Amino acid sequence: MLIGLLAANAALTVLYAAVRRLRREECGVVFFFLFLPGLGFVLYYLPGLLRVFFEKVGIDREAVLIRAFEVELQPDHPDVREALNLAPVEDAMAVSGNMEKRALLLRQLKKDLRENYRVLLAAEQDEDPESAHYAVVAKREIYRIQQTRWLECRRDLEQDPNDPERYHTACTVLGEMLESGILSGREQNAYYKRLCDLVQRQLKAGESTEASEDVVSPKEYEAYLNALVELGRYAQAESLWQKYKNRMQNSETAWQTMMKMFYRTGERQKFEALLDELRQNRQLRLSPKGLEQLRYWTNRLGAAAQG
Repeated sequence: MLIGLLAANAALTVLYAAVRRLRREECGVVFFFLFLPGLGFVLYYLPGLLRVFFEKVGIDREAVLIRAFEVELQPDHPDVREALNLAPVEDAMAVSGNMEKRALLLRQLKKDLRENYRVLLAAEQDEDPESAHYAVVAKREIYRIQQTRWLECRRDLEQDPNDPERYHTACTVLGEMLESGILSGREQNAYYKRLCDLVQRQLKAGESTEASEDVVSPKEYEAYLNALVELGRYAQAESLWQKYKNRMQNSETAWQTMMKMFYRTGERQKFEALLDELRQNRQLRLSPKGLEQLRYWTNRLGAAAQG
């Protein structure tokens, strides 16, 4: 069995080296496989296999603390060709070899992750295990940063729940977390509920003041409306829209959220009525994407009516 294991390990090592050579990549790692028969392959591919496993089972980070392998940022990686600096990082990733992608990702890791982490997330499903691992490291780090900010905001708000500035800061941090794309589905719903609780409490507290609607910003109305829709609280979302439509009248995001909700629930009459309202809204300036969607639905419903 030992001879068979060594023979199989040697054959796989030679095959791996041949593939790396065809791709014009470094082959130094084959010595790792030779000196650790069998175990070398396990240690090399284990991080990538664990990442795929955790994504499939949907581990809840709030329930289980997952400690990934730390990656040291080595300065001896080759620099990416200067030409790649002129192209978007996503395009550079698509046309680069593994060594260039790794160097590019390492350079992004050294920058401010809060500003460029989305670029790194694009490499999470990369076929190169090391590039994908860099993305996992970045994702974990930005998650830690966001969690730290949120815990600080929540602590400050609990100390003084009536402070408008602390409330707005907490809503901003929650919104950034929900838009980050790094939360699991379970976490996403949990933070949607937190946002709903925050805004509902603020609205209730503002009912006794003359400017009750001003205690919540237009952006927070948008986020609250979207959270209700994503949680499936459609009746609450429609009630909020009808009650505070004047606060969201010029928000393209709010209109799209309501159209998405009526489309999901199959309420065609309400969808068409909302579309008519949107066409008659002269104050709202739609983005190019919004105009394209408006034309699409107008043409589609017009063709359906004629048919």
